[in-house]
Amino acid sequence: MATNQDSTRSVSDLYENPYYLHHNDHAGLVLVTDRVTTAADFNSWRRSVRMALNVRNKLGFIDGTISKPSHMHRDYGDWSRCNDIVAMWLMKSVSKKIAQSLLFISTAEGIWNNLLSHFKQDDAPCVFDIEQRLSKIEQGSMDVSTYYTELVALWEEHQNFVELPICTFGKCECDAAALWEKLQQCSRMTKFLMGLNESYEHTRRHILMLKPIPTIEEAFNIVT
Repeated sequence: MATNQDSTRSVSDLYENPYYLHHNDHAGLVLVTDRVTTAADFNSWRRSVRMALNVRNKLGFIDGTISKPSHMHRDYGDWSRCNDIVAMWLMKSVSKKIAQSLLFISTAEGIWNNLLSHFKQDDAPCVFDIEQRLSKIEQGSMDVSTYYTELVALWEEHQNFVELPICTFGKCECDAAALWEKLQQCSRMTKFLMGLNESYEHTRRHILMLKPIPTIEEAFNIVT
């Protein structure tokens, strides 16, 4: 008799094939609860949609990594079916008025790119506001957990606007992305320590002496 764990694992294994559609992955599925209507809601909406598609291994249909096969290819039927399903999910995630303008775009990728251009606004004011709040935030009257949570929320919000650069020269072996991530982790850890109250001075000095330099999560665990 199959257990729930076995059932979950088998579904997960099937999702390794991007063309797999679970019986719950029907055309009427609602990916996100709130339909996007304004640019102010777009970044959080975009993140939610990407997460919902990622768990179904369908991100490739909007980011172009699953390319359209030729009409004679054996995968064309599967691709066409999944493309239309993802396209319908996207149209059900926006207002009816916006959905009408997307109806005759033939691919999910085309719909996604249209939405990006439709809602994309000048991000400079938003980035400025987030970075200004990051520069000023300190623990103050907050407990450590609340202060840490506030920082993480701002960093996550910032990441929605400033994406990590990706090498476009095919197979990259320079590890630039990994080095950039390491520098970012170090910067975040330092910011977290700088904002702590003076009562944590001894702990702060102890963390800065550690080798290798701890991550922001490790530093938070030490402080708490």
